Amino acid sequence: MDPKLAHGSAAENPVQGDTRPSDATLVRLFAYPVMHYDWPESDGLNNRLTEIILNARSSSAGVVKTNRGGWQSTTDLERWAYPEITDLLSRIYAVAQQYLAQALGSTDHRFDSGWAIRAWANVNQRGHFNRTHDHLGRYSFLSGIYYVDVGDVRSDDSVGGRTVFEDWANVPVSILDNPDLSRTNFHMTPRNGRMVLFPASLMHSVETYSGSRPRISIAFNLHHPGLGVAHLRDRELSAHWGWRNFRGVMILRQKIPEKLLALGLVPGVLSRMPLPRPLSFRRLYQHVWTCIDHAFALASERFENR
Repeated sequence: MDPKLAHGSAAENPVQGDTRPSDATLVRLFAYPVMHYDWPESDGLNNRLTEIILNARSSSAGVVKTNRGGWQSTTDLERWAYPEITDLLSRIYAVAQQYLAQALGSTDHRFDSGWAIRAWANVNQRGHFNRTHDHLGRYSFLSGIYYVDVGDVRSDDSVGGRTVFEDWANVPVSILDNPDLSRTNFHMTPRNGRMVLFPASLMHSVETYSGSRPRISIAFNLHHPGLGVAHLRDRELSAHWGWRNFRGVMILRQKIPEKLLALGLVPGVLSRMPLPRPLSFRRLYQHVWTCIDHAFALASERFENR
């Protein structure tokens, strides 16, 4: 038996005639909106940004986050006092407004202002890469990249250094003809002056770079009070060390009032629920526990709706 079909071969699961429902509806849900734009006439800006970033690297050890090798600045580039940084911020806000206009289907002028941003510079040289990560957080809803100087990066994988947007949707794909499960990933080719904007939740990485010239980019996170992220609180709780390891203790404070309310609801539920007929000890026992369970469900519902 083909090991790829170890859990049941085609011969073991024969199709009796053509019974496939050809009129079944397939819906593709929850696409990630990713925008890129190549800013024209950017050589002068990029040359100055390169100078600014390399000077900063010469006077700072940088930080280590997702970068493996390379240099990453602290996340305060938006406050660097250079006119070129101001120009870059203007470009970022313009692309963010266009991103929302296309994603929402119309222009909303409430997004013309009110943005908060955190930005940082990256310099990768031979052998450096960035591991898989995302940027989603309470004040990080959109993320982006501006390629200042792509070094020796090409459109193919000959020197690496491409940004890889990774498919973490956990959708099964066929491995019978092509066992490379990463083929659904999207490789964004950096270009000088290209800006990319995407949801902060989109997993991404940077390929190992083998070029001889530095690959320089600026990454940023954006937040606006007019935007929201579904299930963000659940994500934060699941990522919290204390929640993962001591969930019972973490929820004790919020659960005690809920359980006290539930106990207080039990008598009322018992009075409203008719006794089973014919009555027996076993049926009475089940009836009491059903009422208790119903009271606790009511209490939980009330607390969830607060």
